[in-house]
Amino acid sequence: MIKEDEIFILTMLTKTGRFYNVGRDSCLMSEKNELLDFAARLHSHLSPGVALGLRMAEIAYNKLGVNFRGKGLVGVAETSMCIPDALQVVAGTTPGNRNLIVKDFGKLALSLVRFDTKEGYRVSIKKEAAEASELIRKFLYRLGKLNRDEEVELSNQFLKLGDEFFDVKKIKLSIPVGGKKEPIIECEICGELQPADYIAEKDGKKVCMMCGGDVYFEVL
Repeated sequence: MIKEDEIFILTMLTKTGRFYNVGRDSCLMSEKNELLDFAARLHSHLSPGVALGLRMAEIAYNKLGVNFRGKGLVGVAETSMCIPDALQVVAGTTPGNRNLIVKDFGKLALSLVRFDTKEGYRVSIKKEAAEASELIRKFLYRLGKLNRDEEVELSNQFLKLGDEFFDVKKIKLSIPVGGKKEPIIECEICGELQPADYIAEKDGKKVCMMCGGDVYFEVL
C-alpha cells in the first residue's frame, strides 16, 4: 500500500521517462518512484493529468484497503484523458481484462471498486483545489497552456496535494462489469464474427453493431 511519506519532489524528467529525485533517500528507488517511472513510460511522460490521476487512484486504493492489484478490482475513469493510465499504474486494471471502464463525462474523477462486491470509492478533485496554487487554478479552469517547467511543477503539486482537496464517496457500481463469454454469431451482412451480446437486429437480420450503423471509420 502506498504511503504518504513515500512521496518525493520530482526535479527532472528525462526523455526516457526516468525520474531523478533529491532529498531524503535519493539513492533508493521506492515503491512510489517505481510507480512514477511506470506511469511516465506508459503515458510517454508524466503529465499533470496523470499525476493527478495517480494521486486520486492512490487515495481510492488506500481507502479500499486491499493488498492485490489487477483482477479482483474494477476501475472507472470519468474522462478519457490521462486518468485511465493512472488507474492502470496504481490498480492494475486494464481494458484488456475488461476491468477498466471509461465513462467519458469530461470530469477529473475516478472510481475503484472490488469486483466481487462492486463496492468501493469514487474520488474527484474539489474546485477548492484551485485555491492551493495558481498553477492548479490554471489547469482546472484551462486558463492557458502550460510550459514544460510548469507541467513538471504542477505534477509535483498534484502528487503532494492534501486529502482535503479531494471529495471521496463510498459507492456501489450500478453498471455491469466483466461480462460473460457469449456464443459467437456471424453477421448476416458483412460475415464477420462477434459475441452474441454485440449483435443487433436490422430489417429482420442479425447484424454486427457496425452494420447496424455504429461505424467509426470510412473505407477508402
